[in-house]
Amino acid sequence: MGQNLQSRDRLRPVDLARAHGLSTQAVRNYEEAGILPAADRTPHGYRAYTPLHARALSAFLALVPGHGHRTAAAIMRAVNLGTTEEAFRLVDESHAQLLEDRGTLRAVERALRDLDTAAMSVPTEPDGPGGTFIGPLAERLGIRPATLRT
Repeated sequence: MGQNLQSRDRLRPVDLARAHGLSTQAVRNYEEAGILPAADRTPHGYRAYTPLHARALSAFLALVPGHGHRTAAAIMRAVNLGTTEEAFRLVDESHAQLLEDRGTLRAVERALRDLDTAAMSVPTEPDGPGGTFIGPLAERLGIRPATLRT
């Protein structure tokens, strides 16, 4: 990596892209979006990345699976702007959302397991036009209607 460079600390976009399994356009897009710090330019106008950019890109790619692209990008933008408290707040909010999502998934799993039991207690004839409504079924299952819809 970087054999054609004048300095071992300077990386071309292609070096950064290859090291992370991305296209050079993706690297440029991440820089433009503020996910990577702004790159210096050579006298001829080419981008010159550094090991800092490589670490930032690695951090972003590590954040994406757990927090999603949008949140990971917002975290990296906050870090690059030096607003670490904002970055920590975003991480905390994302963790809280993940915890809530896991709770919802557990409730849905319980509801699905209990569905056979509850279905046996539902009359075979619909309660009226349109059949059984979400609200009464959710009440029978002991969950919120929004959880049943999910």
